[in-house]
Parts: sequence; structure tokens; C-alpha cells
Amino acid sequence: MNRNEEYKALRESLEQTPSQLIDTVDRALKKKTVSQRRIRIFGVPVGSLAACFLAFMLLVNLFPPFARACGGVPVLRDLAKAVAWSPSLSAAVEDEFVQPVGQEQSKNGVTARVEYLIVDRKQVNIFYTLTGDTTRILEADAEISGAYERDLEGFSSSSSSYGTPNGDLRQVEVNFVEQDVPDALTLTLRVYESNWDADGLDIEAPTEETMEDTYFVPHAHNPNYLAEFTFELSFDSWFTAQGEMVAVNQTFQIDGQTLTLKAAEIYPTHLRLDFGYAPTNTAWLTGLEFYVENEKGERFDPVTNGISASGEENSPSMVTYWMDTTYFSNSKVLTLHITQARWLEKYRETIGLNLETGDHDPLPDGVKLVGIQHLEQGYLLTFQEKQYREGWMYSMWNGYLDATGTAESFTSSGSSYSYQDPDTGEYLDGSEQGCFYETVPLPAPQAAEVQLKPVFTHVANFTTPVMVSIK
Repeated sequence: MNRNEEYKALRESLEQTPSQLIDTVDRALKKKTVSQRRIRIFGVPVGSLAACFLAFMLLVNLFPPFARACGGVPVLRDLAKAVAWSPSLSAAVEDEFVQPVGQEQSKNGVTARVEYLIVDRKQVNIFYTLTGDTTRILEADAEISGAYERDLEGFSSSSSSYGTPNGDLRQVEVNFVEQDVPDALTLTLRVYESNWDADGLDIEAPTEETMEDTYFVPHAHNPNYLAEFTFELSFDSWFTAQGEMVAVNQTFQIDGQTLTLKAAEIYPTHLRLDFGYAPTNTAWLTGLEFYVENEKGERFDPVTNGISASGEENSPSMVTYWMDTTYFSNSKVLTLHITQARWLEKYRETIGLNLETGDHDPLPDGVKLVGIQHLEQGYLLTFQEKQYREGWMYSMWNGYLDATGTAESFTSSGSSYSYQDPDTGEYLDGSEQGCFYETVPLPAPQAAEVQLKPVFTHVANFTTPVMVSIK
């Protein structure tokens, strides 16, 4: 029996709860933090504690699956290390909000093992390992599928585990926007060898690339797959039911625009803030800097690794913002503090640029054009852009309109803290100025005039944060 089967057996054995233990079991199932459980336990009547101990002894002696589960509870040390970058997932692990899996498959000298899930109503986090008879680091292309097409409407998945040593936990994150997480999903892993060895050294000498190669030549991803694995993952319905929708409906003014904080969606893995806006606004909201604070002074920040915001159809606005969860904090009062808003002014949704002369319409706040390179395969545009968060480089441009007015996306972009003019050799260092340099390609042929599509054009900073009460 694997860990998942043990876990299911344990849950089934606990379904028939003695009437005298109902309140005690309900308290336990709330899964608050360890320190909070210790504080609460001193307020439990002695009779309830005795009943808990008696029930535990009966379960151990009468239900072998329970005894085996107690003796085989997985050590979560490696998982805690793997999610150390995420306050939300770290809190989930600390609170034992984890579904063990323990599914393993081997093929062609490669072993893939799905160890754990952290799942709630809107997000699935899959943690797995890869090992094999190779001196190179193994990588996997991960694909998520469902039993029915409707299971995957409005979802996105991502994996940020490139370069993870063999045997260490890797992560696949699956997010659902409108619909809830389904009862089950299928994970397909196509495994291949990377160019990196176990010491992080590139085994194959990198080939030198020209600027044309970097920006204009498609980089195909066609690895030689060693093995393919398919895992059927079923989610415990208790986990997928967790989450709270808090109706806020607070309308407020910010930088001359009208916004409404409609709701806060509080899940164990993250928190989402849903905004609406007045149709009379003169700008679209495309970015926020903010934090949430509870009545105990604890601070919760926006997500920095993963989805940070999502938009809506037929509008450039970003209306939902993702942040660290307050789910495990027992917060009674939450207050939103907005320190910066980034807007795309409706009259400046496109910015004209003459590729021959360099003349252009007023650029977004904090942006300066520093170079236009004329290459055989097209143009490279380089902009100096202001950092609006320490150590943060972002993409300023959503694409452009060609001569026919057709919207096109940039196939690639590059960012750096320095820039060297290819003609004059002048070296620019933006790090001391709180700036960085972004380069985007325009493939040939292009008309002399091009219309660029900025993500935002105006930035408003608030020395005194704009405060909105959530609950």
C-alpha cells in the first residue's frame, strides 16, 4: 500500500465519528498552525482530551491502516526546503496542508516519482522527483490534461524547476481562474537530459550567437526524450473545497480614477484581490504595488514568483492581483495598502516611432529610447526603463501595430542593467540610476513609422498609502 492509499484509508476510517468527539474533530480539521494548536489545547476541557486519547488508542488497535499511517507519515523537510521561496506554500507545509501521493514509475533507466500535492479550490501544486543513470541533470516537459475538456477551461500551468539536481523536488503549478479545480488531473512528464552536469557545468561548449541569432532566429525546443510518464492524480475533496470569498464592494478614488475592490478570494495557496473600475475612467489600471496588513501587524505581500495579476477580455486592464495568503493567520481584520498604481492612459494606448529618424511620441513615465540598430533581419530597439521595485526588471512593451494596423507580438526580448552603443561604443550602466535596459526586435520589412503598444504610460506613487478595508 503506497502513501496515498494509506492516507485514503486513514480518512475513511475517521468518517464515522463518535458523537462525543464531533467538536474535537472539527477543531482538529481546521488545521491551524502548530503554535496556535498548542495555545488552543489548554482551553480544551480535560474530558475532551481524555476522549481524544481514548479514540486514538481505539483507532490504533482496531484499524491497521490508521496505525500504519501514523508510523509512515512522510517527512516534509525536503518539501519545506522546496517551497522556502513562497510564504504561502511554506505556511501550508508548516500547517501540514499537504496531500501525500507516492506514485512512482521507471522506464529506460529513469525514475519519476510524484511525492506530494498542495491543492485547494483554485490551485494545484505538484511536487515530483527525477532520478536516472546519467551524469547530466534531467529535465522534463510537463503537460496537464483532464478527463473532460471542461476540466481545463481557463487554466494555466508553469514549471520553474529548470536546473534542479536529480533527486530534488521539482514543482508544477496549475492555476484556475473562473472554474474550480476538478476532482482529478493527468500529469505527463517527458524526460530528457540537459546540457548541465551534476556540478552545474555546461557539458557542451556554448556556441557564440550574433545579435541576429539571439533576437530573430527561432530557438527550437526538440529534445531527445528518454522516457514519458503519465500520472493520474486524484485530489482529496476536503482540500479542493478550501477557500473563502469575502465580498468587499468598496469604491474609492485613486490618482483621479475610480476603482472598486469587489472581493478578496482567500485560499490556502494564495489570496486574490478582484477589482472593478468606472467606465468614465481615463486610464486602464495595469499594475499595482501594495501589501495587506492584519490587526496583529502581520504583513502579506504580492506574489513575486508566478502569476502576479490577471486581466479580462477586450481590455488591457489587470483586474485581479495575486498575493501571499492570509488563510493560516487567523486574521479578523485585513487592510489593503496601495503604494503605487500604474496606468495605461486611454489616449496613449499606442506610441508612434519613426525608425529612420528616431522621432517618437512621448514615451511612458521613466522610459527613454537609447538605441535603434538597423540589421539585415530587422530593427533592435533599446529602451532605458526605470525600476519600480528594487531588483525588478519587467517588460514595458505589449507588442506593436504593423503598417496595416495588425497587432503583432515581440517574439523575444532581452533585459540587462548595462548597454553598450554598437556604433559609438559608449557604455551605459543603469544600476546606479535605478534603471535597466530592454531590447525588443522588429523583424523586416517594416514601414518607417511603427506604433508601439506600452503596458503602462503613467505611474503614481503614494507616500501615504491608499488604504481600503477588506474585512
